[in-house]
Amino acid sequence: MGFKEDHPEFQQLVRELMLLRQHNLGFKDGDPQDGLLFFAEAALVCLSLERFVRAVLGADAGEKDTLYNLLQKGVSKGLIRLPWEDQEEGIKKVSAVRNTLLHGNYEQAARDAGCASPAEYFQKQFAGEVESMFKITDHLVKQIDPETGRPRPQEGTRS
Repeated sequence: MGFKEDHPEFQQLVRELMLLRQHNLGFKDGDPQDGLLFFAEAALVCLSLERFVRAVLGADAGEKDTLYNLLQKGVSKGLIRLPWEDQEEGIKKVSAVRNTLLHGNYEQAARDAGCASPAEYFQKQFAGEVESMFKITDHLVKQIDPETGRPRPQEGTRS
């Protein structure tokens, strides 16, 4: 069996995330928002990201490791690379967004974003942060070979 088959829980998370994204992307500006499942998408993208990094790390992922620690381990072992020149900066940013989305401290998120209120944060920032987390997760997943669970050779390098 390969990495992909060894982690059916991650496959299920991705399946549900894609269904949820498809649902949410069907909403357009001006549509009634009562059927939008944006908090669910935010939580699921964060869960998918963390589960994926744990799967890639395998036994190196400690049960008390936070996403911050997991990303540090993955980067330091050369298993993953975040889409930032400065990897530590990227780890801090991803962890901060994850903490906002999962801990529900939208007052602090509003302050950190320079917004006057949580309502302004939701209007101006929240959707973009959820989309960024999706793109970062996708970026990391594409780095790992689904058969071996090891990093794919980088473009321009020899394997």
